[in-house]
Amino acid sequence: MDNVINLLPDNIANQIAAGEVIQRPASVIKELVENSIDAGATDIVIEIKQAGKTLIRVIDNGKGMAPMDARMAFERHATSKIKSANDLFALTTMGFRGEALASIAAVAQIVLQTRPHDAEMGTRVEIEGSKVIESSSVVCAPGANFAIKNLFFNIPARRKFLKADDTEFKHIITEVQRVATVHPEVQFTLVHNDQLVFKLRETSLKQRIIDLFGKRLVDILLSVDTATPLVNITGFVGRASASRKRGALQHFFVNGRYMRHTYFHRSVMNAYEGMIPPGDQPEYFIFLEVDPSSIDVNIHPTKTEIKFEAEGDISKILYSSVREVLMKGAAVPSINFEEDNPIDIPTFVPVDIRDMAEPPIISSRISSGGATSSVTPSVAGADYTLDTLGELPQEFQLPDMSDWDEFYRNFEANRTSVERSSSAGAPRTITVGSSTLISSSLTPEVEEIPSSLNEVPELVIFGGYAFVSGEKDLRIIHLRRARAKIIYEEYMEAIGQESIISNRLLFPQLIDLGIKEAKLLEAHQTSLQSLGFDISEMGKNSYAINAIPYGMPAGNEADLLLEILEECNAMDKSSEEVVYHRLVSALTAYRMKHEDGYYTHTAVAQMISKINKSVGNLLAPDGKVIVSVMTPKELAKRFGE
Repeated sequence: MDNVINLLPDNIANQIAAGEVIQRPASVIKELVENSIDAGATDIVIEIKQAGKTLIRVIDNGKGMAPMDARMAFERHATSKIKSANDLFALTTMGFRGEALASIAAVAQIVLQTRPHDAEMGTRVEIEGSKVIESSSVVCAPGANFAIKNLFFNIPARRKFLKADDTEFKHIITEVQRVATVHPEVQFTLVHNDQLVFKLRETSLKQRIIDLFGKRLVDILLSVDTATPLVNITGFVGRASASRKRGALQHFFVNGRYMRHTYFHRSVMNAYEGMIPPGDQPEYFIFLEVDPSSIDVNIHPTKTEIKFEAEGDISKILYSSVREVLMKGAAVPSINFEEDNPIDIPTFVPVDIRDMAEPPIISSRISSGGATSSVTPSVAGADYTLDTLGELPQEFQLPDMSDWDEFYRNFEANRTSVERSSSAGAPRTITVGSSTLISSSLTPEVEEIPSSLNEVPELVIFGGYAFVSGEKDLRIIHLRRARAKIIYEEYMEAIGQESIISNRLLFPQLIDLGIKEAKLLEAHQTSLQSLGFDISEMGKNSYAINAIPYGMPAGNEADLLLEILEECNAMDKSSEEVVYHRLVSALTAYRMKHEDGYYTHTAVAQMISKINKSVGNLLAPDGKVIVSVMTPKELAKRFGE
């Protein structure tokens, strides 16, 4: 039998290994920046072109490398971080396996220039597909300068699976944010296609978080600081009132390394229990410091999954720390009596009543939003204003309340009568004692049901559902989904006819976005304008929201924009139709979230009429069923027949 097992050449083995470590341009930047951090750099510059597909350059002022080290750095498992297996359990550096540079060299063209601070000359190494093309001396700045060109040039199959530039750039920003967050002592500069994206100067941890993720965090972050022999927990958690349905910023770090940890996340969520609405997510930036020997970092290629020796105990400490901070943050503010800021309390000054101005005349018509509506009650068929209340007819009497039980029974009976007559569109007649008040002038006119709704059978509304009996079946309508369907189609129709209506704000809402959100807004500005947004740039990631799509709740403009940008973040490059479907679906969901879900018979009847005229399938924007049909046979089964 012939031998079938072959030893792969180093270049092919490196390409296979690169598939685990280097998945996209963001992976390259992550590895190079972490190497710069390990080298003691305090200033890191990242330059990219075409979202890193054609060029990634990372320049730092770290220790630099000697000529032999510069050449050896690209060999597999060549590292300065560990010398034995025991060192794996005492790691304090970001990298340690010696795979990153070898993996990058296997799938890209690399030029490295590096010089130690105490050397006069530096070293230049050029590598292409794991092959050393040139190694020579060069005059260069101290530190290291890595230029990675044409990523995956020798693996076309991998290159074609890279996403659009906007998507890859979002991943790059995410990776840089994670490293920059945990190292506020390091200055970071990011340049894309020769344009400055951001420059982060050395600062405090909280300020670094605000610089990266937006000034909206200034007033919502609560400080966490707990020290125990097992773990030190520092960082910030968001106020319960600032929780979000989606897009919440949630970051865990351990010993300076970003990580994902489901168990610890659950502990944080438990700490918020009873403080945030169901389905909401809090925002947090939590940093754990533990003994390196008590964790195992070497279980995942990207090192984002970490095992903890005392996971359960740390989880309990984390829960207690976050819960305590939240309880303090929710406490009623106290007055600082030491503050020299006296309250201006007006003193009493005697005034002759004859010198007082005439009291203002209260009009019987109240203006609301430019419209006027009568609020003058009609009593026993006559009209009275505040000026003529003393002229009430003799037959008007205050109710006899000596028999409280009798009065309460009469009141309840009259209230029930009012509710029934109101739902039928009749004037309200209220009997109090021996007097009768007809409040038709206080009751808005009930909208007349269109004639087309006369075809709607008698319906029953119960628990958010409408039950309509047909000739051969019972139809159950999910009211909130039906309402969402109607709103969605109204928006889509308006966009198709280019007749979208905006609600212009009386005072523009100012919002400071994070770096990623600002780039998303810039990329999707045209689509947002088509939806009805009017947003103007104020400079340095600050924007003014001048108008929002019609029908959106007032007072939450910034929250609305963040929700829509989160939907933009979740989208890859798609067709215009798909983009509008997802954005309008997000708008609809946001609007539905702020509706109370209470529907009158008239509103439900109108809703059913619109659904019957709906184009396409009877599915909500999220694809869920609106109408369920139950046949007599299915009903019989429920009764065991």
